[in-house]
Amino acid sequence: MIHFDESIALLKQIEVECYKTKKLYLCDALGYVLAEDIVADHNSPAYPTSAMDGYAIRFEDQKRGALKLSSINPAGSGLIDTVKRGECIKTFTGSLMPEGSDTLIPIENVTVEGDTVIINEEVPHGFSVRSVGENYAKDERLIAKGTKVDIAQIGVMASLNIVAPLVFEKPTVSILSTGSELLELGQPQSNEAQIRSSNNYILEAIVKKYDGIPMQLGCMKDDKA
Repeated sequence: MIHFDESIALLKQIEVECYKTKKLYLCDALGYVLAEDIVADHNSPAYPTSAMDGYAIRFEDQKRGALKLSSINPAGSGLIDTVKRGECIKTFTGSLMPEGSDTLIPIENVTVEGDTVIINEEVPHGFSVRSVGENYAKDERLIAKGTKVDIAQIGVMASLNIVAPLVFEKPTVSILSTGSELLELGQPQSNEAQIRSSNNYILEAIVKKYDGIPMQLGCMKDDKA
């Protein structure tokens, strides 16, 4: 007979490797373990971007006190205008910063009169401009292999256009109870010596809790031979 502590120590010495992998649709990968590193294939943002609604300007032009509004730069537009000296371009959150601009002055800091933008309060250089790679840089490892996929990881992979990440298959665990006195759930009792099998259902719950796939093999009677 092996002592309980000794049996646990022996089990811990067993190296279990999971080699089976598969690709799953992104949201179906929730709860699985990644079988590969997730590495950024681009900078985010890839171009200087506005962090709020305001006016793209040349920093030094704030000293003029007022600037001419030359155009509007909506979010999602791939067209990049150029800010000339003494001018500004209305720019929205998430918009690419216009060429020549290096600072964004928020709408709360100005008064607009026609095509003239009056600066009421100056801002520091680079204000509200998200620099290239501020979120993450190209070739940066964002999620390590072996990470369990949760909601945050789904979001990161979606931003990288990963449709089907590679994950490890969940392990299948067979559960077998032994004992001539054991009864399955729902099985009628024929004598007082018989008891309900419960450990196998506890084990099934544990396997499910830790994302395994349980396989109940039922109860096997003792064999004295």
